Amino acid sequence: MLLELKIKNFVIIEDLAISFGKGLNVLTGETGAGKSILIDALSGVLGEKMTTDMIRSGFEKATLEASFDISTAPQVRQMLDASGIDSDEDTLILRRELYSSGKGRSFANAVQIPASRLREISDYLIDIHGQNEHQNIVKVARHRELLDGFGRLEEEVQKVRAIHARLQDLKDRLNSFEIDEREKARRIEYNTFAIREIEAARLKLGEEEELKNESLLLANSEKLFKEINTSSRLMGGEGGILQKLKTAEQGLSKITQYDPEIAGMLDSIKQALYSLEDASVYLRDYEKNIDFSPERINQVEERLSLMSSLRKKYGDTVQDILNYADRARKELDAINSGEEEMERLKTEYRQAVREAKDIALRLSDKRKEAARRLETMVMKELADLGMAGTQFRVSIQREVDPNGEIEADNKRYALYPHGLDRIEFLLSANAGEDLRQLRKVASGGEMSRIMLAIKNVILSADIVESLIFDEVDAGIGGKVAEIVGKKLKSLAANRQVLVVTHLPQIAAMSDNHFSVLKGKTGERITTLVKQLNAKDKIREIARMLAGETITDLSMKHAEEMVRNAGRSAVPGR
Repeated sequence: MLLELKIKNFVIIEDLAISFGKGLNVLTGETGAGKSILIDALSGVLGEKMTTDMIRSGFEKATLEASFDISTAPQVRQMLDASGIDSDEDTLILRRELYSSGKGRSFANAVQIPASRLREISDYLIDIHGQNEHQNIVKVARHRELLDGFGRLEEEVQKVRAIHARLQDLKDRLNSFEIDEREKARRIEYNTFAIREIEAARLKLGEEEELKNESLLLANSEKLFKEINTSSRLMGGEGGILQKLKTAEQGLSKITQYDPEIAGMLDSIKQALYSLEDASVYLRDYEKNIDFSPERINQVEERLSLMSSLRKKYGDTVQDILNYADRARKELDAINSGEEEMERLKTEYRQAVREAKDIALRLSDKRKEAARRLETMVMKELADLGMAGTQFRVSIQREVDPNGEIEADNKRYALYPHGLDRIEFLLSANAGEDLRQLRKVASGGEMSRIMLAIKNVILSADIVESLIFDEVDAGIGGKVAEIVGKKLKSLAANRQVLVVTHLPQIAAMSDNHFSVLKGKTGERITTLVKQLNAKDKIREIARMLAGETITDLSMKHAEEMVRNAGRSAVPGR
């Protein structure tokens, strides 16, 4: 859930912080006040493209920051953990910085990440629907997930994923057998050589770093000896620091009887003397052990050269090289295991294909059934929203592949971890028009209503907890506007919903109402946001009803709208 949005030096906004709550959050204000800028800012912090003209004039950097409650978002925690980002707390803070030079930086909980990773994380946090969409639902890859969630098909999908993984493993193992004799001999020779070379090197984890450190010491042994020898003589030689300090200690000890305070100073000198004696012993021992041996230098350099050569052949790290040897041994075992093992694998593979076919076709049939129900329910929602002529269809296609594992209807199809089907939502916004992809069909306002309809139907299947609708009220009014408001209110019962609207029927439904207006900081115009109390909310709705000239009648009408908000059942629910 979105907790707070902070904006600094973005377009005309100088410094702004907005705290959002649960339920239905509504933003209202006159045209040009900056409502769309707030949506652009949120899109930016979620990873959408930003340009330098978005930086407030006169400033070098724009900063956008959004805080989210992720206590009920396990997918987000998994992504953070995979990226090495602390996710122990329930709050995730995303930050985006844009500089006038064109460079930008993205952060998740103060850890810098690529903008692409920021977008991946934000896909599980929030959906924005409007002119400048951050829309998961127009992404074809999400359509299958949403349909499977709507149809409660997760268990069947997991079965397909498991059998697909099993088939891939069997194919990989069979591929190691099904090579010609010449290739088999070449692989045996190469793997045998690699194993012998790696084993002969007797590599140890951490050894290379130790050798590099030793090489540095050996290369600078003369400098080390000179400086340590000089320091050792200064401390312990004739007339050195230790001798002088001992003389001072002996002299002071003779006069402590005259002034007890000298005893405290004498203890400090004794402690210093003990520390210096230890240091002197350490330097003498270190000096004795300095290695000037050219032979050892050669040994270290040869060892490092060997490791460098192995890295070029087998992997970037010692662990990678050792892993390569393990894989080579397994491949040799597979090659040498004989024809009997290959026949056993072929039999197992054929059985797995039959099982995969049954599971995948059963899932495909269930998807078709779920798709028909989804189409009917979404079109009912669209009719309620004043789009009765709109046609919504779920396209389910299979990819024909001559080498595919699954044979059905006298064709072969490719099997993927999610099954056979390529699923896409299609829509015709007007009667007589062809069905097309969602993103190519409707205007910003129509698209928001389409998304509202789909979201209402598939709510339980969607893991995203925060939904934002911009221009959901474009081109509607009267009874349809009231229905849109009620559907938004219904959606907000289980999700956080943020709506930018010009309609009082929608604003009256709000749990949290924000007024967006233009103000001044010094001589410059800026966008301001004020959270309204109950009294101010009624006055704002009265303004939306009557314009700037608010009358007693418009105030009463506004009071009645707020009082009646949410009382009626939502049509189609």
